[in-house]
Amino acid sequence: MENEIVNKVSQSGLITIDLEEFYPEGKRVLFDIKDHLFQGLILREKDFREFIKNEDWNKYKDKFVALTCSADAIVPTWAYMLLTSQLEPVAKKVVFGNLETLETILYNDVLSKINTDDYKDARVVIKGCG
Repeated sequence: MENEIVNKVSQSGLITIDLEEFYPEGKRVLFDIKDHLFQGLILREKDFREFIKNEDWNKYKDKFVALTCSADAIVPTWAYMLLTSQLEPVAKKVVFGNLETLETILYNDVLSKINTDDYKDARVVIKGCG
């Protein structure tokens, strides 16, 4: 056929990866330590440990949690470790940072699991979420 339409894009080896297909499903939650600071400045160990002991951690079940402190306060590392030790068994993922950091880490995890051997001879176009 002389006037046959040829799809040159499909013959080019170009592959489109839609990031929305890889989007991890689940609620994102920001846990801000500032809500547990004495006068918004100081983390009192006794009060914080009491909160840790009495909190219902099941409300974070199957959620993605970002731990942060938005107040201008010095929070000791053990506070984040205590929170993580309680959240890790119930949450899907716990990260240190804000919700943007959480999304970045989630996508990094997903993209690192893609078998790149499937695409080694192709030109890849990544379609972003938006």
